[in-house]
Amino acid sequence: MRQKVIIFLIFGLLLVTTGGLFWFWQNQADVRALNKTLPQGVSVAKSLWGGEYKVVNKIDGYSFKIPKAWEGIEEIEYVPEQEIMGLKSTGTGIKGSKGTNTIFSLDIFYLEQEANLLEKARELWESSGLVGDLIKINVGGFEIVKGSEEVHLGGTYIYFLKQNKKMYAFNNGSEEFIKEVILNGQW
Repeated sequence: MRQKVIIFLIFGLLLVTTGGLFWFWQNQADVRALNKTLPQGVSVAKSLWGGEYKVVNKIDGYSFKIPKAWEGIEEIEYVPEQEIMGLKSTGTGIKGSKGTNTIFSLDIFYLEQEANLLEKARELWESSGLVGDLIKINVGGFEIVKGSEEVHLGGTYIYFLKQNKKMYAFNNGSEEFIKEVILNGQW
């Protein structure tokens, strides 16, 4: 009798383990598909519980959570190093799975020397042909320069954040989503 109980417990444990591994494999299928298109050092991670998605970029040294309202990522693209307006730049473009304002981009401009955030943001803004005012705001302790482009980008918001010699440009149709990314990121 005792042997039967032990065999039953081992069999039950084996079933639970196998089922858990199968569930994990199925739960991460979308992440595996997204990561196939990304270079080594850039990846999407998904939590086991709650379905939180995170972009981890070891090439450029940052990570951030995707807004929960998007319920995941449909597409992601990494733009490798290029020169824009005389600055080394990289970028990440994301399309969320559901909802509105799911098109998001994050561009990084590598500054050769320390620069004033407002002046550098204005220089990039104007040399890109963008129209609109830039103002300084504070988001969770971060000094941000905010702009809304009404003429060419239909009201899209662009937030600039400077950390060390990197200037981040966040672009989305929702200020709420940009703030969520900034506050949930490691810059």
